[in-house]
Amino acid sequence: MSVFKVFLSHFLSFIGAISACIGAFSWLSGHGTVTWIIVGGSIVIAGILYSCFQIRPSKSIQLLINNSFPLQIENGDIFAKKGVIIIPVNDYFDTTVDNRVIAADTIHGKFIEKFFKGRISELNDKIDTALRREVPIGDVPYRAEGKTKRYPLGTCAVLAEGENTYILVALTNFDENNHASIPLPEYGTIIQKIIEKASTTANSRPVYMPLLGSGQGGIQIGTKDIVLYYKPNRVLFKCKYSQGAAYCYF
Repeated sequence: MSVFKVFLSHFLSFIGAISACIGAFSWLSGHGTVTWIIVGGSIVIAGILYSCFQIRPSKSIQLLINNSFPLQIENGDIFAKKGVIIIPVNDYFDTTVDNRVIAADTIHGKFIEKFFKGRISELNDKIDTALRREVPIGDVPYRAEGKTKRYPLGTCAVLAEGENTYILVALTNFDENNHASIPLPEYGTIIQKIIEKASTTANSRPVYMPLLGSGQGGIQIGTKDIVLYYKPNRVLFKCKYSQGAAYCYF
């Protein structure tokens, strides 16, 4: 629905409500045209102001999943939060931010640049340690850039850094040209794996999570549909949006 249609809907609803109470203005019957114009104009202006208020951009939207699990969507910065933070990465768990393997403007790239710039070897060691019990699905020795071991989507690597714990999750498949994609049939399973890992890692701390698949993952569903994928998993979380990306916490 367009913004104008939403505005018109609120405006007509307001005018209808006022019209239903028009009996309250019976005292105007003895007044002149000017008085009627002033009162009528005031009602129209009030209706316009009310409608504009209703369609204003909201910093916070709440969707009720059920009585126990509301979904809160707000503006914010995921990297400013303290707790457990989900970082979507590719299935190689790459760490090369060069806009060929990892784009600098992705959450994956921003995470590395912000917290591990100049410390890539240390980051690789942490990832290797976190994945030591995970079984790769293959090795791609001919890959020109980046790492060669691929992991199943939904694989999680838990890293401690500063006050936070970061869960790097294999969200996207990388092809031979480093193009990211998310198989839609696997999306729900990936989310479930993340939730399970977060629930065993958080220890009562808040968990912050991007609205996964809304960026360069290329998932072919809209933002509303992505949110709906979270509903069957019965998770309480909040979503944060910043510079076109979506950030959530539960």
